[in-house]
Amino acid sequence: MPSRAITRQEPALAEPQPTPAPKLPVIYDRVEITEYSTTSDHGPFTVEDVVTMMGWETEEQYQKRMVVEKPGTKPEHWLFGSIGPRREDTGEIQPIHCVDTYGQKVVCWNNANNRPFDMPWCEELIHTVLCGQWAGPLMMPGETVNGETVRISRHGRVLSGQHQGTALKLADERLQLSRTEKDNILSPKYPAWNGHEHPVIETIVITGLSEDEKVLRSIDYVKPRSLADMLFTMRLFRDNTHKDRQILTKMLASAANLLWDRTDARGYKTHTEMAEFLDRHKRLLKCVEDLFVEDSAKGADGGRKISKLRVNAGHAAAMCYLMGSAGPETDGDVYRNECPPSEKNLDWSYWDQAQDFWTCLASARDFMPVRKALALLADSTPSSDDNQGLGGRLPEKLAILAKAWEVYKDHLTSAGPAFTNEDLAPSGALCLSYSDLGPPKILNGETIGGKKLSDGEVRLIDVADFYGIDCPESIGATARGRRSTEPMPPPPTPEEIEEGRNRAIEIRRQKAKK
Repeated sequence: MPSRAITRQEPALAEPQPTPAPKLPVIYDRVEITEYSTTSDHGPFTVEDVVTMMGWETEEQYQKRMVVEKPGTKPEHWLFGSIGPRREDTGEIQPIHCVDTYGQKVVCWNNANNRPFDMPWCEELIHTVLCGQWAGPLMMPGETVNGETVRISRHGRVLSGQHQGTALKLADERLQLSRTEKDNILSPKYPAWNGHEHPVIETIVITGLSEDEKVLRSIDYVKPRSLADMLFTMRLFRDNTHKDRQILTKMLASAANLLWDRTDARGYKTHTEMAEFLDRHKRLLKCVEDLFVEDSAKGADGGRKISKLRVNAGHAAAMCYLMGSAGPETDGDVYRNECPPSEKNLDWSYWDQAQDFWTCLASARDFMPVRKALALLADSTPSSDDNQGLGGRLPEKLAILAKAWEVYKDHLTSAGPAFTNEDLAPSGALCLSYSDLGPPKILNGETIGGKKLSDGEVRLIDVADFYGIDCPESIGATARGRRSTEPMPPPPTPEEIEEGRNRAIEIRRQKAKK
C-alpha cells in the first residue's frame, strides 16, 4: 500500500493588532470656548499659559526634575540626546520640539498627535508678536481678536496652536534678552512692548475636543490665504468690478513682493507686515492701476500688451515705482535707515517719465527694439551663437528693462527715436552679457576669479539697477528677506568676460565637429 504523503499545514499567522492608545485622564469633559484678550474676563494669553498648555520643559529643567524624582541618578543620566526623552506614561519617545533662545533643547509633553513643527513659520509669528502686529484689542484698540483658535483635547493635549504658543514663548525670551543690551534703553528694540513686562497674545481657546483620528484629520483643513487673498479683503480698488479687483489685487501682491525684495526690506513677509509696507508706499497702488490700464487696453492685438511681452504686470508696477522714485534727491541709504522705511523723503522727479516709459513699451513704435529684446529672451539658450541667454528668466527681463530705462529717462525727444535696432547688436544698449565663469569670490580680502562653469552653462553678468531705493546687491540675500552677510563680489573685468565668451564659442565649435 503506497504511503500517503503528509502535508504539513502551517499555523495561520495572527494579524498584528494595533497598539492600544494609552488611557489618559479626562481633564475637560465638555467643549468650552474661552476668549483670551485684554477686554475679556479671562485676560490675554500669557507665557505662563503657554508653558502649562504645552508642557514646555527645557533639557536643564528636565534634568533637575528627574534627579529629584529618581534619587541616586545624576544629571547626565537624563540628557535628551538627539531624538528626545522617553515618556514614562506610554514608553514612547517624546521628540525634541525646538531649541530656545538660549540654546536649550525643549520638549512639549502636551503636544501630541500634532502636525510637524515648522520653525520658519514660527519665526514669522515671533516677528508678528514682537512688532505688536498680533490682532486684538491690546495692539488694535477698539477691535477684536481675529477668530483664530488654539485647540486643546479633552486630555489636555494641544491639537492646534503649537506655533502660536511657541512664538509667544520665544518672543518673550528675545524681548527679555534685548532688554539687557546697553543701547536698548535709548532706542528700545521692540517699542510695542514698552510698559509691558512680558508680551501676550489675544486669541480664542477651545478645550475638550476629541482626539479620535477621524476628528484630528479634519483640523486646519482650510485653504491658506495668499497675499492677494488678504489684499482682496481690504478696501482697495472697490470701484472696479469683482473680476478686475481680482486682477488688481494679484498685481498688487506681485508688485509688493518685488518691491520688498528690491529695496532690501527687513523682517518677514507676513500679511500684516506687507499691509503696513503698502501703507508706507501708497504710490505703488497708483502704479498698479496705471499698469492695469496699459495691460488691458484694447487694440488690434486684443490687449494684454504688457503681459504678452512675458513681463508680469505686477512686476512692471514695482519697476515703475522704482523708476519714478529715483530722482537725484533720493538717497537709498537714508531710505533704508528710516524706522520704518517709507516714501515720504523720495524724489519723484522721474514720475512722469516712468509712466511714459510703460505706455511706450506697450505700444510705441520707438520701443519696438525693447519689445524685440524681451521677445528674444524666450528662445535664447546658453549654447546659441546668435541668441545666447537663459531662456527669459526674471533677472534677464529686469536687466533689459533697466538698460532701457537708463537710456529713456534722460532722452530728449528732439534727438530722434530713443531706441534703434543697433541697440540689439553686441555691445548695444539692449544687449546682455554672459560668461561661462562663476561669480568671483572674496576670500580674506582678496578677490578670487570665478570657476569655470560646466559645459553648456553660462551666467548673466548684467545686474539690473533702477537706482534710487533699488538695492540690487540684496537680491542674493538669504530666505525671507534677510540680507546676506557676505559682501557682494565685484563684477568680472572686460578681459574676463571676453575670455569666457571666447571659451564658450570654442566649446560650441568642438561640439559641432563631433
